[in-house]
Amino acid sequence: MSAPYPLLSRALLFSGLACLVLPAAGCVGLAAQLLYMVNGGDKVKPEFTGLKGKKVAVVCVAANSSTGPSSVAGQLERSVGLLLTQKGDKIDVIPSDKVADWIDRNDWNQVDYKEIGRGVKANMVLAIDLDGVRLHEGKTLYKGRASVVVTVYDMTDDGKVVFRRDLTDFSFPKNGARHSTEMSEARFQRLFVEVLAQQVGKYFYSYRREENFANDALLLDG
Repeated sequence: MSAPYPLLSRALLFSGLACLVLPAAGCVGLAAQLLYMVNGGDKVKPEFTGLKGKKVAVVCVAANSSTGPSSVAGQLERSVGLLLTQKGDKIDVIPSDKVADWIDRNDWNQVDYKEIGRGVKANMVLAIDLDGVRLHEGKTLYKGRASVVVTVYDMTDDGKVVFRRDLTDFSFPKNGARHSTEMSEARFQRLFVEVLAQQVGKYFYSYRREENFANDALLLDG
């Protein structure tokens, strides 16, 4: 007969084997960590769950910054959409190229997210406004900064604003900076966008609390 809690049984088995080769203090710590992992860790619930089961358009606009697929705005738009698809609860993200195609075909050059939502037949529009985007601190150091406003428009309720958060003076890394000789600007920009996308995405899906403290560690792999 199979064990009623197979994951827990395996975790206890591995911790028991580890106790044979590790000191007592290490054994207790490992067992606690394994049980913590089996239980899913300390999860933080999303602030806004209204994207569940909805068709969502993610649109990112950066003031006084370059546009296009390789820009910070373009990369962020795609990264947030991917995170919502992978980690969100049944969130149907409209492909970014479909949104971009609608914008191009309609010569859209003004900030009217509701018009885009209607154009691509979205239930919700997740709008990301970027301002003050920069990747450099001085001539030789990388430090990304931006001010971000995240807004959700409910297109099933005439574009009503149902969620809004400000990320004032977002920075990466939070501590220190990275010298330009250590990595290319393109590589640093991808890391900056990855961390910022996670900050935005966490409003809409559950995540482990320890993820809040791991962002600067990404640079160690740069």
